Amino acid sequence: KAETVGTGQITFTGTQMGAPVQGNFRKFSADLHFDARDLPHSYAHITIDLTSIDLTSEESEDEIKGKHWFNIQSFPQAHFDSSEIQIVGLNQYLVSGLFQLKGISKPLRIPLKMSYDHGGRSAQGRFILKRNDFGVGDGTWSATDTVADEVTVDYRFTLIP
Repeated sequence: KAETVGTGQITFTGTQMGAPVQGNFRKFSADLHFDARDLPHSYAHITIDLTSIDLTSEESEDEIKGKHWFNIQSFPQAHFDSSEIQIVGLNQYLVSGLFQLKGISKPLRIPLKMSYDHGGRSAQGRFILKRNDFGVGDGTWSATDTVADEVTVDYRFTLIP
């Protein structure tokens, strides 16, 4: 049967001067229609409100919202729209689609694990984004010696029938 998103979270971990920097997005919408028996009609549409970024310091939040990083004044949202969901193992899927961030669209393949817990189902996964692929941290910030290029993104959504 088809399921949609109830609650969820999107978190990320980057690296600055060798130390992990963690954050999350407080606001996003996830339109996930998943039916393991009908993958061609299953889809994921995610919109992230970049203005809702939550980091460890207000100063860091202000910086990442600025022109050289997310440039939220011009690009307040990021989007992912799936084009295909493939089964790759028991309760394991690969979601292919287009990710748009800071006005740049690139193909993205996201691992998806479906699991049962606490009487419900959840969808979760982890993938790597390269910030330079999307012009995040441009100019002198595009160098990766201070802020690493790779950002690990984790997500978890509780599904409801």
